[in-house]
Amino acid sequence: MSRRIGTKLEKTKEQWKGLKSSSRFHNAVLYLSFVAVATLFWFILALNDNVTETVDVRLRIANVPDTVTFINDPPQEFHVTLRDKGTNLLRKGIVSHSQIDLNFRDFANNGVFRFSKSDMNSALKARFGTSAQITSTSIDSLYLRYTSGKGRRMPVVVRSDVSAANGYILSGPVKPLTRAVMVYSYPEVLDTMSRVYTEVLSRRNLSETSVYVVKLCNIPNAKIEPNQIEVRIPVEPMVKKESMATIHAKNVPAGESLLLFPSRVLVSYFVPMSLFNSDLIPIDIAVDYNDTKTTRGDRIPVRIYDYADYVANVELRADSVEYTLVKE
Repeated sequence: MSRRIGTKLEKTKEQWKGLKSSSRFHNAVLYLSFVAVATLFWFILALNDNVTETVDVRLRIANVPDTVTFINDPPQEFHVTLRDKGTNLLRKGIVSHSQIDLNFRDFANNGVFRFSKSDMNSALKARFGTSAQITSTSIDSLYLRYTSGKGRRMPVVVRSDVSAANGYILSGPVKPLTRAVMVYSYPEVLDTMSRVYTEVLSRRNLSETSVYVVKLCNIPNAKIEPNQIEVRIPVEPMVKKESMATIHAKNVPAGESLLLFPSRVLVSYFVPMSLFNSDLIPIDIAVDYNDTKTTRGDRIPVRIYDYADYVANVELRADSVEYTLVKE
């Protein structure tokens, strides 16, 4: 096997030597060299033509005091469309990283950072050269409000419209995992605020406890940090439970009483799994004294009058009980 491989390698070397010494190979190499040189000249000539290009420009505001908070955040970058020779654009806009640095103290005054259209044009000319024609920019000026105040910590109120799937229940209120956020603004704005609200969180047919990221509602002339939080929606499966519930008597006049036989009745219902072992029976079961005037015999109907919001599918195993009317 090794001899065969060695023989094949020798044959390949001899063929390559023969190919290199042939006139056809030299002609092909010469042709490719001319093509490469022509392409290079074409590229150079093309770069000397005026072209239009859109470049991304980073914006950095330097020397911002630690006590200053921008109410509306400055853009991190913007787009500039300009026309110039290709060589200039390649050197100033594409090969190098385009960035404009602004000194905060040069443009800030009395709570406003103002960078005018003429300031923007001058900064771009300084960056790309006077030969560059600026066709358009995604922003042509800056008007940023800022405050030097410390800000206030305010509670978050979740606005939600959620529901659980069949066989499940919302086992508690929808709660923010971040209870409070910082709000930065002017004193006259902060004095009118007491809380921050989320955008409405809408979810349907939930079958498990879930956490969602929700944005906070914007406040005019104020900045919220963070501007979004996580919200937890607790969901539990419902399980069936049976209990012996005491029967109460309603509307019994003074001087009389109802004796019931039996005084307790078996009731079945569904509760969240976490409450299955609870001794509390969150159901109001009673008889109405007024039914003694309309019913015949010695039995009175038993009814479910009320039950907790987290209880479902309540059923009584008996619809009536015996009674005796006693006058005191």
